[in-house]
Amino acid sequence: MEFLKRYSISFAIAGFLLYYFTIWVEEKYEGRTPHNLSTKNEEKAAITLLPKRYYEKCVDLSPAQQLQYGFNSNAALAFNIHYHEEGEQYYPVKEDSITEMENTFQSEKRAYYCLKWGNSGGEGVKMDFHFKILNRGSDND
Repeated sequence: MEFLKRYSISFAIAGFLLYYFTIWVEEKYEGRTPHNLSTKNEEKAAITLLPKRYYEKCVDLSPAQQLQYGFNSNAALAFNIHYHEEGEQYYPVKEDSITEMENTFQSEKRAYYCLKWGNSGGEGVKMDFHFKILNRGSDND
């Protein structure tokens, strides 16, 4: 029991410092590495996007790369491609209401670019999407 009394204050202080250090690190590095970063150069998936929810998939692109992407859904969705820089979000591609798209995105700078779909409707939306990272000038079509 004496051991517990002696070290409880030290454990409490260490826990307190660790907690606030973790919060500080998360704020400092916000937007640097997304939690949903794809480890693949190519991906295809089918999902059901629940009402009032969004789905996001991020990729790491350099200026020497392109992102070939597309999707189709059975109802209109909001769609964007965005990236974070110094606490701000930038939207090189943004559509408010769209059911399908096939496009190629040319990155101008190295960043984590996120494809994001949002369902503002009252029912689930079925969606198929795909993307492929290409090196510029290559014939990967």
